[in-house]
Amino acid sequence: MSRPRILASVEAGVRLLRVAAAAAAVLLCLSVHLGRAAPLGAEVAEFPGFEGNLPSKHYAGYITVGHEQQKRHLYYYLAISERNPSLDPVVIWINGGPACSGFSAFLHSIGPFKMEGSQVHINDGPRVTLNPYSWTKMASLILVDSPAGVGYSYADTEDDYTTNDTSRVVDLYDFLSKWFAEYSEFLSNPFYIAGCSYSGVIVPVLAQEILKRNEESGGMKINFKGYSLCNPAIDVDIENNAHVPYAFRMGLISDELFQSLVATCNGKYWNNSNPSCQGNMEQFYMDQELALEKLFDTDLGREKLHAKKVEVSGSWKRCPKRVLYTRDILTLIEYHLNITSKGYRVFVYSGDHSLLVPFTATMEWLKKLNYNEIEKWHPWFVENQIAGYSIRYENNILFATIKGAGHVPSDYLPLEVFVAYQRWIDGAASL
Repeated sequence: MSRPRILASVEAGVRLLRVAAAAAAVLLCLSVHLGRAAPLGAEVAEFPGFEGNLPSKHYAGYITVGHEQQKRHLYYYLAISERNPSLDPVVIWINGGPACSGFSAFLHSIGPFKMEGSQVHINDGPRVTLNPYSWTKMASLILVDSPAGVGYSYADTEDDYTTNDTSRVVDLYDFLSKWFAEYSEFLSNPFYIAGCSYSGVIVPVLAQEILKRNEESGGMKINFKGYSLCNPAIDVDIENNAHVPYAFRMGLISDELFQSLVATCNGKYWNNSNPSCQGNMEQFYMDQELALEKLFDTDLGREKLHAKKVEVSGSWKRCPKRVLYTRDILTLIEYHLNITSKGYRVFVYSGDHSLLVPFTATMEWLKKLNYNEIEKWHPWFVENQIAGYSIRYENNILFATIKGAGHVPSDYLPLEVFVAYQRWIDGAASL
């Protein structure tokens, strides 16, 4: 073979090696974001009640928080984005309650799975199918059972099952800093916090703690971008005093009862010492319970989800009574002001049929921020149908109602919530 032909062959070989090396680098990058950097043994192969391949990589395990004398072990479940995990946001879901497991939202609204119904069973438990409106189609989703004692999370001492908002936030930041140390490939991804109901107390405080720690020199920097809340508990007085007027406007109570409440309570329906007001309020309140024990409180379910045995973590209850919880942060308005004044994004959405935290209460505290309206009250649409109404405020605050939805809107209208959340997290300023 002539020298020129030999050189040409060598050059062709070098080019092939470069292409192969580039391809290997891409595959390596993808594999890292699909979990190669995850803790050993954390990958989930099966989900209880679900038959088939998982839609993306899933991981589960425990992060220990606290100190040597008082360790608390917080359970987490991570579902990697089905879209573009190397670039998509990472969202942590903080459940409400204040002490309820995140698996309720994971299986009823935002997670990759949904239960077909209590009447459909497989292996003596509910059948689980894929959720077409899962947030994992746009983000990697973390749920964490918090505080200790909720879901699969547990503590070494009984005293640690007595807690409050402030202690819970301290543990959650400790959890996040250690979680990102184990899943460091996600540190550069945009990070958001999300939750409903009572998590409206926790999410803004956790966000402020992240920003405070990010400012400390030499520490871990979480790429925090914003948070979303649905029907959030924000201010005790506002939300509790909104129940009665909202119920009357929705036709849920009689005119006679409403007029009696107005006369005896004088506009203060919550924590009123007037015996006549208290008697009228007793007719007003209702409660309901939801259980998922058949799916999660089994030896097989625990094994699949990398959860400790019942002897260690206790029985799985959606909202366990062993957690003694005190609300010690009564209003969050100052937290919202502090965070939004720095330009971080906030999306608040409300099912307009929620009586527990009426959308009127949410609009009331939003007004107390004293921000100008960039876009006035207007309808927003999904598939050419009105899906609700929206207001956009200055400082990156977006509010929307979900027309016809209840307290956890995605339980009622998952398509509408999915569309709204995807538009927002993908960067839209309005819906």
